[in-house]
Amino acid sequence: MKIFKSVEKFISSKLQVQSFVPTMGNLHQGHLSLITEAKKKSGNICVSLYVNENQFTNKKDFDLYPITLDSDIKNLKKIGIDYLLIPEKKDIENFSRPFDVKLEPKEITEDLCGKYRPGHFLAVIDIVHRFFQIVKPKNILLGRKDYQQIIAISELIKIYNYNIDIISSDTVRNKNGLALSSRNNLLSKEEMKTANEIYRSLLLSKQLYNNNVSLNEIIAKIYKVFEKSEIKLEYFSIRDLKTLQHRNDSDLIALIAVYLGDIRLIDNIIIKSRAV
Repeated sequence: MKIFKSVEKFISSKLQVQSFVPTMGNLHQGHLSLITEAKKKSGNICVSLYVNENQFTNKKDFDLYPITLDSDIKNLKKIGIDYLLIPEKKDIENFSRPFDVKLEPKEITEDLCGKYRPGHFLAVIDIVHRFFQIVKPKNILLGRKDYQQIIAISELIKIYNYNIDIISSDTVRNKNGLALSSRNNLLSKEEMKTANEIYRSLLLSKQLYNNNVSLNEIIAKIYKVFEKSEIKLEYFSIRDLKTLQHRNDSDLIALIAVYLGDIRLIDNIIIKSRAV
């Protein structure tokens, strides 16, 4: 595994990258499963470790983000990748120009998580846009837990005509169904137990849909579930799987965001799909 801390050196090496796995570090089994998926493809694998401060909507959230560089490098060496890019903030910010294209429809960046985290997805798109120009991969591997992010990156690829395929992998969960997340490390043992309600609520929404309950009724029932919970529900919504718009005649995904104390967690479940 070759480690690059300089964007200039990475570019000047003229590497051929097949698969790119962008991360903010604090790697868990969800990240490693993406690398395992990448290893099924022929060609070199590049992983990036970069905590993008611009996509955090408050400084406290950024300051709380766990930094585990030594263990991340150890895990990446163990699983086996070709290139690790750990760029300096100044290198990234000085590379190329800011992303200035507004994604449509607005549900992609301004609704759901975007409504509560204004500017978040444009910051994500900005950094991914820069990484695409630096790494020049054939594939990008993303976990479905961050589904809205996948849709946003898909639009970026269309706008700039990047010849890059998105490979999305199922959300990796613990034995109780909680989606793996770097933020889980900030939860107490009791909060971890409480957090299991998140996935249970998503399973309930899918069950209700399969029992022909209307979308409005499903949403109302899920909000009711959290009324007496320690979990504060930020939003629960059911949207079109491809556009994230409000539809009821298409493939559908249920998305949720909650707060458990100061920690924000997201998850989703596909409740209707002809093919994923």
